[in-house]
Amino acid sequence: MTAAPALSTADDLAQRLLPIVMADPGKAKALSDAALRDARRDGDPAAEAVALRALGLVARARHDAARAAEHLRASIAVARKYRLVVHEAEARMSHALILDDLGRPAAALKEIDRAIAELHGHRRVRATMQRALILRRLGFDRQAMELYRGALRAFRTAGDEVWEARTLTNRGVLHGYRGNLKQAEIDLRAAQALYNRLGMATAAAQVEHNLGFVAAQAGDVPTALARYDRAHDRLWNTGVAAPGLLDRADLLLSVRLLPEAEAAVRAAIDACADGHLDSMFGEAHLTLARILLAAGKPQEAREAAVIARRTFGKQARPVWSARARHAELAAVVALGRANRGTLRELRTAAGGLLESGWVQPGWDALLDAARLAVDLGELYTARELLTEAGAVTKLGPPPLRVRWWHTRARLELASGSVSDSVRAATAGLRQADAYRASLGATELRVRGNAETAALAGLRLRLALQHGGPAAALTWAQRCRSAALSLPPTQPSSDPVVARHLTELRRINGELAAAPTGPQRTNRLLRRQRALEAEIRGRSWRAPGAAPSVSAQVELPLATLAEALGGRVLVELLDLDGLLHALVVRGKRVTHRVVGRIAEIAGELESLRFALRSQVLGQGGTAADRAARGVATLERLLLDPLADLFGDGPLVLVPTGALHALPWPMLPRLRGRSLAVAPSAAIWWRAATKPPVAGPLVLVGAPSAAQAGAEVREIAADRPGSTVLAGDQARVAPALAALDGAAIGHIASHGEFRVDNPLFSFLMLADGQLTVYDLTALRHPPALLVLSGCDTGLAAVHPGDELMGLVAALVNMGTGTVIASTGPVDDGATRHLMRAFYGHLSDGHGPAAALALAQAAADPGDRPSTDSFVCFGAG
Repeated sequence: MTAAPALSTADDLAQRLLPIVMADPGKAKALSDAALRDARRDGDPAAEAVALRALGLVARARHDAARAAEHLRASIAVARKYRLVVHEAEARMSHALILDDLGRPAAALKEIDRAIAELHGHRRVRATMQRALILRRLGFDRQAMELYRGALRAFRTAGDEVWEARTLTNRGVLHGYRGNLKQAEIDLRAAQALYNRLGMATAAAQVEHNLGFVAAQAGDVPTALARYDRAHDRLWNTGVAAPGLLDRADLLLSVRLLPEAEAAVRAAIDACADGHLDSMFGEAHLTLARILLAAGKPQEAREAAVIARRTFGKQARPVWSARARHAELAAVVALGRANRGTLRELRTAAGGLLESGWVQPGWDALLDAARLAVDLGELYTARELLTEAGAVTKLGPPPLRVRWWHTRARLELASGSVSDSVRAATAGLRQADAYRASLGATELRVRGNAETAALAGLRLRLALQHGGPAAALTWAQRCRSAALSLPPTQPSSDPVVARHLTELRRINGELAAAPTGPQRTNRLLRRQRALEAEIRGRSWRAPGAAPSVSAQVELPLATLAEALGGRVLVELLDLDGLLHALVVRGKRVTHRVVGRIAEIAGELESLRFALRSQVLGQGGTAADRAARGVATLERLLLDPLADLFGDGPLVLVPTGALHALPWPMLPRLRGRSLAVAPSAAIWWRAATKPPVAGPLVLVGAPSAAQAGAEVREIAADRPGSTVLAGDQARVAPALAALDGAAIGHIASHGEFRVDNPLFSFLMLADGQLTVYDLTALRHPPALLVLSGCDTGLAAVHPGDELMGLVAALVNMGTGTVIASTGPVDDGATRHLMRAFYGHLSDGHGPAAALALAQAAADPGDRPSTDSFVCFGAG
C-alpha cells in the first residue's frame, strides 16, 4: 500500500487552527497570533497566510467584519506574492463571506467564484458550500439548497464532519426561513450533535440559537426564549451578535413585548455599525419598522421600512426588498392612505415572497392584502387572497392563524353572512385560546395580541346584535380576562429567580436607606435593573399548560344565576368606544348602552388626581374637585342603570380604566355589598369554591406607621391569630405563615409599578414582597386583605387582561382580595380594618363586612376608606 503524502506545515497549521475558531474564538486568536509571529520569524509565507486567515475568521466570529476583512486581505496578499495558489483561493473563500457581511453581495459572489476556479476536489466542495450561503442571503434559495445537497453528500463520503456540520447548520437555517420547520429541526440537531462530539462549543451554541429561531417560527415562545438564552450564556465571549439580537427582537414582537423588542433591535443596529455588518443593516431596519407599526407609530415605521428597502435594493436582494416593501405598504394602510393601488402592490409583494419559498412572510402579506380588500369593499378579491393563504390555518404559527380567521370573519360579515362570520370568529378565538395556554408566563399571557382582542370584540358584537344579551354574556366570559382562567405559573420556584429576588430586596433596602454617593447609587440602580430583567426573562421561559387546557369557560346563565342568588351582576363592555352594560338579575339579562367610554375615563382620571391630592393633604380645592368627580361619575355610570340593579348586593365586572375606580365612593354604592371581578366566570369560580379552614395570619410591616398597632388590635379581637409585626414581618416568614391560611392580612406600604406591574410590591421589614414572591404560595389564603396604598391597581391590556397584585392572587386561587385603588391614610385604615373584622366575625361576607365598615367611617376619612374595594367572590 502506498503511503499518503505528508501534510505541509501550513496545511497542518490550518487543520489545527481553523476548527478551534469554531470551538473557542479566544483561544484561536491567541494561537493564531503566536503562529503569525512564528511564521514571520521563520520566513514561512504559507504559515503566515494561514495564520492571517485564522485571525480573519476569529474577527468574524466576534462580529467585527472590518477587522476580519483586513486580516483576510493581508492573507490574500501574502499568498499572491509567493504564488501560493491554494492558500490564496482559500483566503478568498473566507473573504467572500466577509464581503457579504459588509453588504457587498455582488463582490462576494465574484470573490467566491474566483476561489472556486483555483480549487479542486474536497477544497472546491467547501468553497461551493460557501457560495450556497451567499446565494441564500441573496434570496436564491433553490440554487442554494441544491448546492447544500451536493456538498453534504461529498462531506459525508469524505468523512469531513466539521464541514458536514457547517452545511447542515446552513441548510437548517434555510429550511427555517422557508417554513419547513420539521426538516430544519432535523438538520440543526444533527449539526449540534456533530459539533458536540467534535468539542466545538461555540459552533454548538450558535446552532442552539438557530434551534431557537425554528421554535420561534413555530410559535413556541417559551422554547425559543430558553434556547436563545442558553446560546447567549454560552456565546458571551464572542461579543454582541446582531443576528441574535434581531431574532430575539422578532420573537419579543410576536408576544407584544414592544419596548423590549425595540431595545433589542436598536442594539442590533448599533452592533451592525460597530462591526460594519452592513448586510444586517436592512434586516434590522425592517424589524424596527414592524415593531414601530405594532406600537402604533406608522409614520416612523414607514421611514424605517424605506431605509430597509433602499438598503436591500443596493445589495441586490430582491426577496428582502419585497419584505421591506410589504412593511412599507402596511404602514401606508395604518396611516389611512391605502387605495386599490396599495392592494395591488401588497398582492405583488406576497406573490414574490411565496414564489421565492418564503412562506410565512408571504402569508403575512396576503393577509394584509385581504384585510385591505375587505376595507375597500373588494370582497371577491379578499376571498381569493384568503384562499391563497388557506394553508396558514394548518401550517402557520398561531398568530397568523388568528389573523386569517379574523379576516375571514370580517369578510363574511361584509358579505352579509352572519352565521359564517360567527363560525369564523369562533374558530379564530379557539386558536387564540390554545396559543395563550401555550405561554406559561403571566406577562406573556396578558399582553396577548391586538388581533385577538379585535376578534373578540367582533365576536361580542355579533353575539350582542344577533344573539341577544344572554349570548353576549356567554361570549364575554370567553373573551375577557382569559389569562386569569389558566393555571398559574410559579417563577419563584426557579432557584435562580429566588436568589435574584433575595438580592433585589437587599438592593432596594440599600436604596431606601440613608443616601449614598451618586456612584454607589447608580451602581445599585444598574444592578436593580439587571436583576429585574433577568427575573422577567426567566419567567418568560416557563412552559404553558397542556394542549387540552384552555381558558374557555362555558357558564350557562342558569348556573350563573343560581350562584348569584339575590345579587345583581353588572358586566361593563367597551365596544367601539361605547360603554355597554349587561345586567343579570335572576335569569334575565338586560342590555343597556351607558355612554362614551372616553368621557367616563377622563372623569375617572380627574377624580383619582383629586383624591390623591386630598389624601396627601395637597391643594385646598381637592375635596371639592373630588366631590364633583364622584357626582359626575355617578351620573355617567349609574344613572342609566339605576332601575336595573335595585338596592341589593352587586357584582361588578369593569372594563379598561374602570378597574381603577373606587366604586364604594359612588353614593348609590356606598354601604352596599359590592364585589368587583375580572369577569363573571372568574367571579363564579371564586364564589363556588368550598370554604377553607385555617388560621388568620396578620402581618404588620414597619413601613406603615400604624401597621403594627392595626394587626395587634385585630388579633386582640380574634384570639388564636398568628401575628408577625415589626421586624418579624419579613418576606420568608410571612409567605410561610400565609400559605394555607384561611385569612391573610398584610398592613404595609404598597406601591404599584406602572413600568412593570409584576414588580408591584408590599414593603415588609426586609424589603419588597412582589408579585413574583407571591407565586411561592402553594395554597394562598381564601381571603387576603392588603391594607396599603394602591394595592388594588392593575395594568390593563387588550381583552381586559390584568397585571398586578390582585390579578396574580385571583389567578393563584385566592377567592377574595380587599385592596385599595388609591392612597390611604394610616389612621383611617386602622379603624376601618378593625371594624371590617368585627363585621366579619358577626357572620357577614367580606363584601358586606367592608361595606358596613365603610358606611360607618368618619366622613372625613372617606377619601381613604372608600378607596378599598372587595375584589373576587366577595
